[in-house]
Amino acid sequence: IFGINAAGNGGTQHSLPTSAMYQLDIVLKKGNNLAIRDRGGTSDPYVKFKIAGKEVFRSKIIHKNLNPVWDERVCLIVDNLQEPLYFKVFDYDFGLQDDFMGSAYLYLDSLELQRPLDVRLDLQDPHCPDQDLGSLELAVTLFPRSTEDREALRQDEQRFSKVTVKTFIMF
Repeated sequence: IFGINAAGNGGTQHSLPTSAMYQLDIVLKKGNNLAIRDRGGTSDPYVKFKIAGKEVFRSKIIHKNLNPVWDERVCLIVDNLQEPLYFKVFDYDFGLQDDFMGSAYLYLDSLELQRPLDVRLDLQDPHCPDQDLGSLELAVTLFPRSTEDREALRQDEQRFSKVTVKTFIMF
């Protein structure tokens, strides 16, 4: 599994146009050794994906499990590879505020076009950087989008809002 450090940019190893339109296919596979946040020694984890401060995906909750298997697929349309994809893991607490379990970044400008990549993201807490919070496993593939797709998305954006990320959940 290829790891991309959450603390630093993966580094651009090639020169993709950073302002073109891309499709990012992600499979949120599983979590490993996630942090305990419930009294019973477990957690009820779920994952949020954010880009440019906007939530673009939220996984299902896996109850009482520190090694959850999600196997959820999502397709994101992105137009700026310089904006990293931010992952935040939470413990679901019914009726209470959900507990933070860790976060990580995926630097999109480090990906290669049409090359599927298995990624392990080590979760961190900015307030406790030395704490082991486990990891997430993903499969990611970046695809170019055509100018026709870009024009259709621009028309949608004008109709609905100025959102530069579109989410499609694939089953």
